[in-house]
Amino acid sequence: MALKIMKGEEVCGVRAPGYNYIFRKSDGFAMRWGKTKDDDPFWGPAPELADISISNRCSNGCSFCYRDSVPDGPLMAVEDFRLVMEHLPATFQLALGGGEPTEHPDLIEFLKISREYGKVPNYTTNGTRLTREIIEATKKYCGAVAVSWSDIALEAVDQFVKGGVKTNIHFILSPNTIQQGIELMKKPELFGEEGINAVVFLLHKAIGRGISEDTPTVEQTRPLVIEAFSTDVTVAFDVCAIPHIAAAEKVGDIKVNWELLDFCDGARFTVYVDEDLNASPCSFIKGNHFTESLREKSMNEIWNGEKFSKFRSILKENPESCLALFPNSK
Repeated sequence: MALKIMKGEEVCGVRAPGYNYIFRKSDGFAMRWGKTKDDDPFWGPAPELADISISNRCSNGCSFCYRDSVPDGPLMAVEDFRLVMEHLPATFQLALGGGEPTEHPDLIEFLKISREYGKVPNYTTNGTRLTREIIEATKKYCGAVAVSWSDIALEAVDQFVKGGVKTNIHFILSPNTIQQGIELMKKPELFGEEGINAVVFLLHKAIGRGISEDTPTVEQTRPLVIEAFSTDVTVAFDVCAIPHIAAAEKVGDIKVNWELLDFCDGARFTVYVDEDLNASPCSFIKGNHFTESLREKSMNEIWNGEKFSKFRSILKENPESCLALFPNSK
C-alpha cells in the first residue's frame, strides 16, 4: 500500500488510499479517517504507535509480572533501538517499557534518539528508581509518563508532577484490586494539574508469572466499570478490558459512546517490539505464531505479512476476541 508521510515540527501525518492519520506532538491529539471523515478504517498501512520493550530487567519481582522480568534480564542495545527507529518511518508515538525502563542505563539516550527520529516517547515505570536526571529528561523528551500503581505510586507521581511531567497511573485490575480502584476514583483531590492526569485500568493477564485466578471476570469488574462511567476524574481502559465494558452495557448498567472506544488494535494500529527485535501484534502474545524478527524482515514486510494478516482477520471476524487471554481462539 503506497503511503505518503508528513513530518512536521508540530503535526505529523500519514496518507494512503482509504486511510488518513494526523498526530499533534505537543499534546498527543490524533485523528484517523478513511476516504471521508465518516469512514473508520479497520487498519492502517503502518503502526500508529509502537510499544517497545527496551529491556526485560526489573528488580521488583512482582508476582503478576506478565513478562516474567528478572534483575539480570536482557537489555536492548542502543544500536538496535536505532534500527527499530529506522523501521518505523510512519510511526510517531512510542511506548517504552520492559522490564523497568529506569533500570536501563541508556534510558535517557533512548528518549533523546526517539526525538531525533521525530517521535514522541512515553514510558511506564514503577517509580522506585527515579533520579533528577531521569525526571528532567522525561520533561524534555516525553509526552507523558505512567506510574504503575503500588503503595509508593503517589510519591512517584508527586516527583514527576513537580518536575513538570504529565503523569498517569497504570492500575492492574485483579479481583483483589478492584475495590481499591473504585476508591481511587472517589478521590478527585488526587487528580488535576498538581496530581494524576488520568488513571488507566489494565486487565490482569494470565501470562508470564500471572495466573488465571487473578484475571477478573466480567461480573467482578462490573462495579468498577459502573463507577468509571460515572466519575468526574479522567479514566481510561486498555483494549483488553473492552469486552468487560461491552458486557456492562449489554445489561444496561452503563451507556457507551463507541466512537471513543475500540476493540483490540494489535496489528491494526499498534505493534510490539521486544528487546531482541521480535515484532508481534501486542506485548501479551507469546510464542512464534504471530511473531517475526526485525533482524530478518522489515517492519513493512511483517506488518503486511501472513502472520499479522491472520491476526487481523481473527479480530475482524470476532472483535471481542483476545489472543492473549484466550490464545485458543486462533
